[in-house]
Amino acid sequence: MKKRGQAAMEFLMTYGWAILAAIIVVGVLWYIIGDPGNLAGNNFQISNPFISNAMSIDATAGTIELEVKNGRGEEVTITQVKISPDCSTSPVDVTDLVISNGALNSTTVTCTETLTSGENINSEVTIYYTVGTGTVEQQAAGSINAKVP
Repeated sequence: MKKRGQAAMEFLMTYGWAILAAIIVVGVLWYIIGDPGNLAGNNFQISNPFISNAMSIDATAGTIELEVKNGRGEEVTITQVKISPDCSTSPVDVTDLVISNGALNSTTVTCTETLTSGENINSEVTIYYTVGTGTVEQQAAGSINAKVP
């Protein structure tokens, strides 16, 4: 009668460790290789004071459009946008894109490199901006992980 409990415990320990080891291996491979086939979908993130809202990639026009919301509490003016290494290695000037507090606005960056349909983009985004009537340029950093349609 007492052997049944021991057999059940041995079964759980043996297969439990095997399942745990398999989960760890899959997690390590996911971390090393990355997101195979971009299973997580298109992802655009940006730091404060902006809130990422949407992103669009146009391979034929060679552009990436970023839509951000101003969460600063006061008006900001975007002066430059840099998407590297997949799009531009130096900041692209924006014609003083003013975003009111809480408002959405979008900016389009024309890429110097060719965007090939089906390729994955893993780029860093830097938005240069000024606050209110100030002249000191600040930066917000983020990332894009997407598959070109």
